[in-house]
Amino acid sequence: MKSIIKKYLSGKSSEKEQKEILDWIRKQDRLDEFQLTKNEWQNEIRNEEIPAEFQTNWNNVQNILFVRMQSDFKRTQRTLNFFRYAAILVFLISIPSLLFYISQPNQSNQLIYTTVAAEFGQISKVVLPDSSVVWINSGSTIRYNNQFSATNRDIYLVGEAFFKVQKNTELPMIVSNSDLKVKVLGTEFSVMAYPEENFIQVILEKGKVELTSTSHSKFRQEMKPGEMANFNKDKKELTLTNVNTELFTSWKDGLINIYNLPLSELVIKLEKRYNQKFVVDDEIKNLPFTFTIKNENLNNILSLMEKITPVDVIQRGNVIELKYKKPIN
Repeated sequence: MKSIIKKYLSGKSSEKEQKEILDWIRKQDRLDEFQLTKNEWQNEIRNEEIPAEFQTNWNNVQNILFVRMQSDFKRTQRTLNFFRYAAILVFLISIPSLLFYISQPNQSNQLIYTTVAAEFGQISKVVLPDSSVVWINSGSTIRYNNQFSATNRDIYLVGEAFFKVQKNTELPMIVSNSDLKVKVLGTEFSVMAYPEENFIQVILEKGKVELTSTSHSKFRQEMKPGEMANFNKDKKELTLTNVNTELFTSWKDGLINIYNLPLSELVIKLEKRYNQKFVVDDEIKNLPFTFTIKNENLNNILSLMEKITPVDVIQRGNVIELKYKKPIN
């Protein structure tokens, strides 16, 4: 580069070479190096025999050129500094907006829950986003979020529901309540988990499910079709029995199959089906009943109970009392 600079200082460089030198100084901050080369060149020409009048004039010309070069260089530096400070200013101004954006919840990841409920005396049927079908029994609710069938198939159940699940091996459905989780891929089953009951009941009609505990990570139990699992919430104990599943799941079709059920448990089903409050005498709470309820109204059912069992039905305001009917001597 020295030869080009000296050529420039000698006034023999082309416009292209002059521009090349100026760009080199501006872009690489080589003004000091240029000055050193200039001093070296001046020492060289002093040793040559140059007329004094030409030496003075030549020095003036070089000084003018050098001043102009310095001016151009400083102008370039000011421009670079302007953009540098402008960039810093923009960054500082953008910090509050950036912090505000970061502090806001990501709308696409925010979970929004949907709750489906069946009022007392009703049965609701709902098709989930993955095309699974759920029948929700009277006085029960299910809840799922807006990521259902996308990143999860999680359902929280309070009460009783029957599930007909679409198979998805990569995204199992998990039905949870306060004590148990039921993990399924594709199957048909029902879960009864009313908060007021001291047990949770799972009936498996088709497929396979895995039961896990919400509080005990080591608890695992697989079920086979035709099995009923009863989980005691107080004792944390699980029992499996083989049953006629239709007796326990036909409620979704409007049928209530009562089989050797004590009156204390029968009235719970009647309360949910007919939205009616009952009170039962201790003397008859273990009295067993077996019958099927389809479209019968409550009065017909109570009338039948009075005929075939020692039960008196008494209406007191909004409550129906079931009392022991003493035999007539």
